Amino acid sequence: MKDQLPSSIMELVPEGLTPRPGSRQESKSSEMREIILEAALDCLADHGYASTTNSLVCEQAGISRGAMLHHYRTRQDLIVATIEYAFYKHLSNFSHMVGSLGEGDRMNRNIAIAIDWHLCLTREYKAYQELQMASRTNSELRKVFQPRARHHDLVWKEELLSVFPEWRQDMRKLELSRRFVRSMLDGMSLNREQWKDPTIEWILLGFVAQLMKRVRTAELEFPEEADLDAFKNAATALLPKRTRRTPASRKTRD
Repeated sequence: MKDQLPSSIMELVPEGLTPRPGSRQESKSSEMREIILEAALDCLADHGYASTTNSLVCEQAGISRGAMLHHYRTRQDLIVATIEYAFYKHLSNFSHMVGSLGEGDRMNRNIAIAIDWHLCLTREYKAYQELQMASRTNSELRKVFQPRARHHDLVWKEELLSVFPEWRQDMRKLELSRRFVRSMLDGMSLNREQWKDPTIEWILLGFVAQLMKRVRTAELEFPEEADLDAFKNAATALLPKRTRRTPASRKTRD
């Protein structure tokens, strides 16, 4: 585990990965758990949630099923630890990389946007996206994923305030900005295989970086809720109403 990280990020470390100093047995157990979790990230990123079984992870990690069961007795135990591990790796890497930026890169060029994009392309983030999408239709996964995702989001916000303290002056602006950036980068990463255009990626990243700098310096403002009434009313009048199909209506249609 990496040193000199905020306590909020260290809280994301899965159980068993922080051995006590001098404990050889705990160190060996921690190393094995990390091997297993790295293999789980590989499997999720390459094969998807449905195919990521304990047997596949064992094969990827090169360990016996007995070794797996010693550390993670069920698939759910493994998935929960993998969720936490993916969150931890993403945030710890972001913290270290942004923390090493000079003031010009941090404030003027907004290089953190490029760092965030770089981390969107890692195995751990691809695994995270796979779990996020699978949780939409898998109720058991949703129960363990969503609470941890919400906690991760709060820690992510704390870390942004730590490396960009100037945003504390306007928390509404921070909240809207980080959600805008997340939506942009997630959309880009999910469509990357279809677009296959690195030039366009850098144009969009540069645009987002410039946009966020203008928001931070108050050259550009998010609209106030009171100013959105005309837009919302016009859109509501034009857009079709959403209806949920009932079992009866589906049966009639079939």
